[in-house]
Amino acid sequence: MDQPFLSVFGFSLVPDRTLKYDLDHMMPEPYNLIPPSALRPLTRAAGDTVFRQGARTCGLYVVKCGRVHLERVGPDGERFIIYRAEPGMSLAEASVFSDRYHCDAVVAEAGAFVQIDKAAVLSAFADPDFARAYARQAAQQIQAQRQALEIVGIRRAEERVYAGMVAGLLESSVVDFASALHLSHEATYRALRKLVNDGRIANPTQGTYHLRP
Repeated sequence: MDQPFLSVFGFSLVPDRTLKYDLDHMMPEPYNLIPPSALRPLTRAAGDTVFRQGARTCGLYVVKCGRVHLERVGPDGERFIIYRAEPGMSLAEASVFSDRYHCDAVVAEAGAFVQIDKAAVLSAFADPDFARAYARQAAQQIQAQRQALEIVGIRRAEERVYAGMVAGLLESSVVDFASALHLSHEATYRALRKLVNDGRIANPTQGTYHLRP
């Protein structure tokens, strides 16, 4: 048996890019109510694809460490981020009610993930505690998605970028930020420079931006 070379977030990573899952490590609600036999731990490198739009669904995913973007391709081939999954968050929840995935899941930061079997999730809805927690999580994600749509609907790039910063969407690279705002990275950089020149945001170091207090 291969020996683990790294332990993180309840997982032991081994050289063949598989995982040994520590079953004593608690999954986030409501997935802690899913039988361990329905959990499939895995790792992915940055740039890997967890699933592709149109692929047959097999379940949803929980991010243990790393980061995953749900992306769609626009009419001109540009890619837009529609959801960002950070550690402790789930993605592709709607896939349990669908035959096909409706977007791409791309690994933005290498990490460890858990695939949860689709049939097990559907069976878990018989548990009222699971159903309530799942509905509460879905409601929170809908609120976040509505906020994102409101920001994308702002016509002026400068104001859209500022609203995105207020919402905390500039979490990693400006390129990712631009994709989340449905703007080109060139337009986003121009808007950031204008906001800096107007004194609305600060640019203490190259590539770093934050709101002024």
